[in-house]
Amino acid sequence: MIKRKQFLAIAATLLISGIGFTAFAIDHPSRSSAVVQSADVALNERVETLLRTDIGLAGSRFRIQTRGGVVILGGGVPDEHALNRALDLASSVRGVREVRNELEIEFPK
Repeated sequence: MIKRKQFLAIAATLLISGIGFTAFAIDHPSRSSAVVQSADVALNERVETLLRTDIGLAGSRFRIQTRGGVVILGGGVPDEHALNRALDLASSVRGVREVRNELEIEFPK
């Protein structure tokens, strides 16, 4: 009988402490979102620097957005080769989980 009471006391203690930790995590979601946003900003800057400094992409206009490691490339490139190069370069950056293509080929006027 004593063992059963001890077991119930330990189980209740663990349950209560678990609820307390969960409540703390729920009360402070902005901490994790701030870290994700900071990582996205850094990732966005690395992708943008790489694309804007690549000689093969001269004449391209880029709009780059990053959310949760997913990079969205928009804007215009001069030809299909530049489009594929931009996608390959962006996906080669460490930390990029996915690259979504919203680039358009802009023919010279």
